[in-house]
Amino acid sequence: MDEEYDVIVLGTGLKECILSGLLSVDGLKVLHMDRNDYYGGDSTSLNLNQLWKKFRGEDKPPAHLGASRDYNVDMVPKSSDLAIRKTIGV
Repeated sequence: MDEEYDVIVLGTGLKECILSGLLSVDGLKVLHMDRNDYYGGDSTSLNLNQLWKKFRGEDKPPAHLGASRDYNVDMVPKSSDLAIRKTIGV
């Protein structure tokens, strides 16, 4: 890995990814890092192992839940249809 960079971008959320992409297209040498073992910040999708570790702190989920790769849990907050209707008064 190189020792010198023009810019260091911390985080892999949408804004950080766009910023690092634009800076690199402009010819800057960009180091893009994230403290997590997954990309995407708050808008990431996690497999079962990643989800289990994030919320349970344990490395591996129980075997009866199946293969980790079969899971893709979107971490973007959602509002239910009912909550939206209540908010707008419908």
